[in-house]
Amino acid sequence: MMKQSQRGFLQRNRFRMVTLCLIALNVAVFAVEAVLSGFRVSISTRVLVEMGAMYAPLVQSAADLYRFVTPMFLHMDLMHLGFNMVALYSVGEVLERVLGKANYLALYFVGGITGNAVSYAADVFLGGGATVSAGASTSVFGLFVAVALLGFLHKGNRSMFAQYSKGMLGIIAVNVAYTFLVPGISVSGHLGGALGGLVAMLMLPSKNLRVPNAVRVAVAVLWVCALGYLLVSRGLLAL
Repeated sequence: MMKQSQRGFLQRNRFRMVTLCLIALNVAVFAVEAVLSGFRVSISTRVLVEMGAMYAPLVQSAADLYRFVTPMFLHMDLMHLGFNMVALYSVGEVLERVLGKANYLALYFVGGITGNAVSYAADVFLGGGATVSAGASTSVFGLFVAVALLGFLHKGNRSMFAQYSKGMLGIIAVNVAYTFLVPGISVSGHLGGALGGLVAMLMLPSKNLRVPNAVRVAVAVLWVCALGYLLVSRGLLAL
């Protein structure tokens, strides 16, 4: 018999349930990718594109807007998946605890969508050839920035969260340097995800963040308008 003092799985992980669900979803999607790639853990570009990776030439209408979301659940190989899931797990609990489950999930999606939108915009406006991009790293960069901001925005013990912020600034610096130095990494996607993390932290309605409601509304409106302008200017949405 289990001792009464032993807590169940849900109780032990009550502040990381969304994180665990996101990890499980990413792993499940990768398993499908691997099967479709011939049971290989290095995923073919064809499979990535067919499953919804960001590839600007295929974003032609409103029906293709899913490509701003699906890339954050696709990965190019096992190492790519592993790195992102370890990063997600490492910062997920503190954010899920501080922001609450719904706000934390919104942060994940705002970071990912913003990263993919910036990646798309870089391909269509800056030229240089369209690339296939995928990975939860757009969202992960948003989570990194969110943790770094806790020392400034948390209502409670900011001195404690300032330590998180200092440590996370170093991790962000290393990852940004890695992004620029290693070929094949979507610089625009990573930086866009970081921007998405900043945006999310300023507009999420979390009671634990000291952000005025007027600022939250203004940032939310600006974010929606920026995305809307991008989509309308490319003919993806009609007014």
